[in-house]
Amino acid sequence: MNSITSNKNSAILLLTALIAAVLFAVYYYVLTPKLDDVKAKESTVSTLNQEITSLQEQIAIVEETQQSSATNNVTLRKKVPQTRAIEKVLLDIAEIEAVTGTLVESISFNNYDSLVLDSTITDPNAPVVDEDAPVTDGDTTDTQPTEEDPEATTDELPVSTIAKESLPAALKLVTFSMDIAALDMKSLNSYLQEIEKIERIMKIDALDISLPGEEDKFQEDADPTVTATIQVTTFYYEGEK
Repeated sequence: MNSITSNKNSAILLLTALIAAVLFAVYYYVLTPKLDDVKAKESTVSTLNQEITSLQEQIAIVEETQQSSATNNVTLRKKVPQTRAIEKVLLDIAEIEAVTGTLVESISFNNYDSLVLDSTITDPNAPVVDEDAPVTDGDTTDTQPTEEDPEATTDELPVSTIAKESLPAALKLVTFSMDIAALDMKSLNSYLQEIEKIERIMKIDALDISLPGEEDKFQEDADPTVTATIQVTTFYYEGEK
């Protein structure tokens, strides 16, 4: 009887050992490689996610840089346009007139048509000498007022006072002169301030103000208008920024 019980116990132990051996073999040879493969794939996915995040950050930086560059180009083009854009200057002046209650009585432009590098920025009204023209004793040019007409003068274009050495050589200039009438100095000062607020770069070269005379202050019908001649130089750049 004991022998039978002992044999049963031995069989149970052998069966248990066999089952344990099979389970261990399954775990070691089947499950362990699968788990290692899962861990490797999880590590790969994590690495890929990190790379994706890094690439997204780089793309965001590039897009931000491009957007900033485009914004800067737009801003620069407003300050220094690609063409003369005289019509925009005239519109700005008309708006300033309306805001300040002043009146532009006349305006004249000098477009130069040359680069700063090639421009002497000197008086363009100097007489042009034709070297091929025959010279005789009677050929003279006099641009000064004559005795017959002491009021006779020549129309002069405004000439910038800016030294070309201080400017980029590729720039082009537009200089214009305006005769302004204002009700008082406050209105004139407002006009000058508005000129300086224009997005396009405006350099006031010269300002000549004429105030009402002292004797006019005591006249009831005296004209209190303040007049001024303002010369301004602006710029444009035809190349690519």
